[in-house]
Amino acid sequence: MMARVSHRTSTRRGAMTLMIGTLASRVTGLLKNSLLAQFFPTAVIDAFVTAFKVPNLFRELLAEGALTNSFIPVYKGLAPHEAKRMAGALLALLMLVNGLLLVGAYLAAPLLARLLISSAGNVDLELTTRLVRIVFPFLPAISLSALAMGILNAEERFLAPAWAPVALNVVTVVLMALFPGQAVMLAWAHVLGGAAQLLVQVPALVRSGLMPRLGALWHPALGSVLLLMLPFAFTAGGRQVLNVVASNVITAIDAGAQGAFYLADLFLSLALGLFSISPALAYYSRLSDHAVNEPESFAPTLAEGLRFITFLTVPAGLALALLAAPAVDAVYNWRSLLGEPMDAQLRSFTVAATLPLGFAVFPIGAFNLLIRTFYVRRLVRTPVLLVLAFLTVQGALYVVLSRAFGIGGVAWATAVAAWLQLLVAAWFVERRERFGLREWALGSLKVWLAAGLATGAAALALTALPIGDDWWGQVARLSVGGGVLIVVFTAAGALMGLPELAAVLRRLRRSGR
Repeated sequence: MMARVSHRTSTRRGAMTLMIGTLASRVTGLLKNSLLAQFFPTAVIDAFVTAFKVPNLFRELLAEGALTNSFIPVYKGLAPHEAKRMAGALLALLMLVNGLLLVGAYLAAPLLARLLISSAGNVDLELTTRLVRIVFPFLPAISLSALAMGILNAEERFLAPAWAPVALNVVTVVLMALFPGQAVMLAWAHVLGGAAQLLVQVPALVRSGLMPRLGALWHPALGSVLLLMLPFAFTAGGRQVLNVVASNVITAIDAGAQGAFYLADLFLSLALGLFSISPALAYYSRLSDHAVNEPESFAPTLAEGLRFITFLTVPAGLALALLAAPAVDAVYNWRSLLGEPMDAQLRSFTVAATLPLGFAVFPIGAFNLLIRTFYVRRLVRTPVLLVLAFLTVQGALYVVLSRAFGIGGVAWATAVAAWLQLLVAAWFVERRERFGLREWALGSLKVWLAAGLATGAAALALTALPIGDDWWGQVARLSVGGGVLIVVFTAAGALMGLPELAAVLRRLRRSGR
């Protein structure tokens, strides 16, 4: 019993480390997108966002998602010297694949740009093609950075990988501020930022003796890594087909829609990165260990992780939905103080897309941990079929709902598909792991009740207070609404005896000593 308590404490500490680093990353990411929205013309924003989708077509497979999730369980199962050899072989393989993709993207840039832009002609095709060629080296930088993150996360050394994305954002922000309005420098800023994210992790690898060395292109354990990456190849491919569909749907709506959805999606990424992905990574490493060494602890640890993510994501999602307009203005419209407000259509589209995405935070957040249980067990068929099925549903919803509700319909499609996916995934995982689906659902209802009461109280406070509509007024709305929501949620959670609230408060008290 004592060992289990120690594991829970260690995992929560790792989760908190990742959450703090992710918070800094997302805050600097908000600043980066704030400069994008206010320092660059709408035509440049649309072209850059479209071009940036090209390295992102491969990013999930060769970088953060597939590589990290496939690498960690295999790495954890090897002896230290073999793990280091395998990491060196993967480094060589990644450099070769990225080099080939770099050449291919340069040659195919015009075709890729035409693929992503609808025939409506709301995005500059020539500028997009040029930016594809400039920004694509972002992929090799971020891919090698993901390998570094995978090694450090597998060793439960979370500090450097948690803060590495901050370096990306800081470098990008500085260059965007120095060269406002310049499309080429906007692309170069992201490339150099990706290189910075890689370089800041090198000292941690060197100090811990984990720095991989280039070796042979193959290691016997790479077969297991590639096998686990196979479902990611299918699901990542499916997601990128969905991105192509989404890009065509969104660019057909109107000028500014592509940039607006990108800006709105950062709020969703902020909530998920802080309240879902960071805890999920910490619990994933622990679950990988339990699967080998303490199988009886697997289900309780999974249930704990789901309760923790639920406790964080439910109020965060409702807050995003309630405070969509003040959040957009506070982050993206501060230059209105200088008489240079955000483009009115871009602002309207961004608000319309942000509100529905709030309702996607919890289902995507919980799914992020549930889906990892299949990869810990090295099961590939179920998650592939599950993800591909709901990507198809989401793509169909994009087309249907965008016709009726415009950019807001695209966001609602994301939320609806996320809820359906969560319900099915939870049922599948419960059948295999017996983690206590019924108990989690009942506990989640308490969290939803507390968060719903808090959201209602915040809405009443915003209605009752006389607050202006200028930038300061929107910041006041964000502060008052967020503050009331946190206070009421904390009070309601305490009255309901939510165990996650007590655990978080204990951790904060220890951190303050």
